[in-house]
Amino acid sequence: MNVNGIRTVGLLGAGVLMLLAGGGVIAVGAGAPGLDTRTFTRISCNEKHTAKGGTVWHCFGMTAAQIEAAEEQQRQAREDALRGSYPDLEPVPRTRLTFVDHDGRQDPAEVTATRVGSRWIAHAPGVVATGVALLAVGAGVAAASVVRLRATRPPAEQR
Repeated sequence: MNVNGIRTVGLLGAGVLMLLAGGGVIAVGAGAPGLDTRTFTRISCNEKHTAKGGTVWHCFGMTAAQIEAAEEQQRQAREDALRGSYPDLEPVPRTRLTFVDHDGRQDPAEVTATRVGSRWIAHAPGVVATGVALLAVGAGVAAASVVRLRATRPPAEQR
């Protein structure tokens, strides 16, 4: 195999990797079965300005279990106050959500997200569109490299 054939095999590998990455991004963005997916409510988003002059939204939400824990903590604090003790309460942590589809005016009422490592990726059209773009580019690169590989093969009579 010549140098062009080796490069073409490398392109084929890159195309396959892009196909796999695109499938993974679509699975996360759409909430494929088997992934840790939860629904968050009590969403609050803050607009942050970036160094390059753009803005991003940092959003936080709570699952049903977090809401129950916060309500239990408040109930316990009320009971303790009636007894005359005032313990220091730690706030129930809110979960940071990434890629929340925000219209810029009103926070969403509910967000469904999938956990990837330590991050929660929201099910948003932008995430799925990125996965579809990766799939399309990966398919194009893989198909082009297959065509190049077939063109570099010697005819059957010469093998």
